[in-house]
Amino acid sequence: MERNETMEEISLQELFFILRKRLWMIILLIVIGIVAAGLVSFYVLKPEYQTFTTLMVGKPKDYQVENKIEYNDLLLNQRLVHTYGVLVQSRDVSDKVIENLGLDMSFDTFSNKVSVNLVKDTEIIKIQVTDNDPVLATDIANETAAVFMDSVKKFMKVENVQVIDEAQVPKNPIKPRPMLNIAIAGVLGLMFGIFLVFLLEYLDNTIKTHEDVEKYLQLSVIGAIPKVKNDKTKLISLIDPKSPITEAFRTLRTNIQFSSIDKVLKTIVITSSTPNEGKSTVAANLAGTIAQGDKKVLLLDCDLRKPKVHKVFGLDNSEGLTNILVGNKTLEDVAYKYGNLENFSIITSGPIPPNPAELIGSKSMKSFLQEAEENFDMIIIDTPPVGVVTDSAVLSTIVDGIIIVASVGQTEVGDITRGKGLLDKVKSNIIGTVLNKVPIGGKSYYKYGYYKYYGYYGEEDNKRGKRRAR
Repeated sequence: MERNETMEEISLQELFFILRKRLWMIILLIVIGIVAAGLVSFYVLKPEYQTFTTLMVGKPKDYQVENKIEYNDLLLNQRLVHTYGVLVQSRDVSDKVIENLGLDMSFDTFSNKVSVNLVKDTEIIKIQVTDNDPVLATDIANETAAVFMDSVKKFMKVENVQVIDEAQVPKNPIKPRPMLNIAIAGVLGLMFGIFLVFLLEYLDNTIKTHEDVEKYLQLSVIGAIPKVKNDKTKLISLIDPKSPITEAFRTLRTNIQFSSIDKVLKTIVITSSTPNEGKSTVAANLAGTIAQGDKKVLLLDCDLRKPKVHKVFGLDNSEGLTNILVGNKTLEDVAYKYGNLENFSIITSGPIPPNPAELIGSKSMKSFLQEAEENFDMIIIDTPPVGVVTDSAVLSTIVDGIIIVASVGQTEVGDITRGKGLLDKVKSNIIGTVLNKVPIGGKSYYKYGYYKYYGYYGEEDNKRGKRRAR
């Protein structure tokens, strides 16, 4: 019972976040509906006025016996009501009214304006007229009543119809009703907005949860990094040790450590399927988090096409990895230290070469990694997207493992499956997937929030310090 209740809570939570994610769309549709309804009601639709005259059908004089009303007489009068109702809308009456009022309209047009309401179980007839002109509507109603009474005398040879109420000029139109239209439009906008949000969510072919990763990639999710609204810095793990995002990186660090029992993972490639998924930010924060755990770490920018590591840390990129690979610089010459973390080194990409793929797959690269392994406990390598160029796939064959970063709601299923396929072809050791930009409170982050014991709570406070990039 408790388990079912928990599942229901999670389900409702997900519905809430689906709606919140596209709340702007719902609000926009409501506003559009209200504005459109207001404009149409006030400026497009012509006001319609309605008035009516009331008639009563009495007993023919030939059947009147002093003031005595019998049941049969009442039934007779009620039957006459139906007959007279047909007569009111006859062509003879309509044409006569059109002629008398000098109206320029056809019989069909006139008939659409005039209607007859028979009050059930009574002797009452209501002639109702609707028109854009309130005065004309009143004239038509009263004239129709007069012509009808003359027709009764002509065809029925009786005078048993009396006018109870003459039509009066209406002051207010019956439609449009702007406020009602606006309210209806607002409700329809809300309903359509909610429908559209869930439709888009259903048609959304992006990675959203860890279940998607397991389903489409057959990979485990080893980390879930929350999305932050105010992303002033990309080095939050080094600046704010107590942040939930920092905690997520600690969880990722620990999960990497436990992902391989038989082999120590020293060289790890960080890649993604497409650009702008946050792989460079993940690589930088992961390296910094590992360095805070007293391991000697090297963050290496192997994206020799569009490097970003130097931008993340605000470093000069005039010299870097490419200088080492061509043989004019050494590791010690180009390595940066970050703040007061003496065990954290950074090597930027250096000048962009004309042949990035050749350099990545060269013997020089392999020799450099062997040298780096001798000097560092772990090497975190930022590479280009695997779905765009082959650099990551080539490099994955000479490292211990590779991690694929997937951005929630951004990474297309087709893109990431193709990227994984390229890595599988070269027999890469894919450690797992990191879900990035996970909505706080979303399904993936909700589940991974339970794994805090992997990181923050198992560490001493003196191992965490607030550092700032220089």
